[in-house]
Amino acid sequence: MRGYILLEGGAEFGGRMAEPDKRAMELAGGLDAQVSIIPTAAVPDNNHRRAGQSGVRWFKRLGAKHVTSLPLIDRASADQFTIASALRRSRLIYLLGGFPRYLAQTLADTLSWQAILEAYDEGAVIGGSSAGAMILCGHYYDPDTQSVA
Repeated sequence: MRGYILLEGGAEFGGRMAEPDKRAMELAGGLDAQVSIIPTAAVPDNNHRRAGQSGVRWFKRLGAKHVTSLPLIDRASADQFTIASALRRSRLIYLLGGFPRYLAQTLADTLSWQAILEAYDEGAVIGGSSAGAMILCGHYYDPDTQSVA
């Protein structure tokens, strides 16, 4: 059983995505489903803590009861067993916006990326906004290098 992919534009927590996010929570199992926020793409401008907490507040405002911003900030943390285990248990995994190349390079071939794929294969919803949505595609435009990655 495969899960669902949710691709959203920027300004993910400004209110315009409330209906798609509520639907994602419903597909993930409802308000009791575990939601994990991945703030990795916001690390290069040191915005990951604030962005992660914005994600937690947003999904809680929509009614989610179990929302966590995971400290997945670099390749070392992406290979931590505890973070990968949390992702594997998650029913909605949401990758935030920021720097797509940093996010893609941080997740590539790590325990966390494998856990995300396993969660998806078991029916989880994988969502992303801006950079988070971009890296869920086969190819994406990298604004830093002005090329397709």
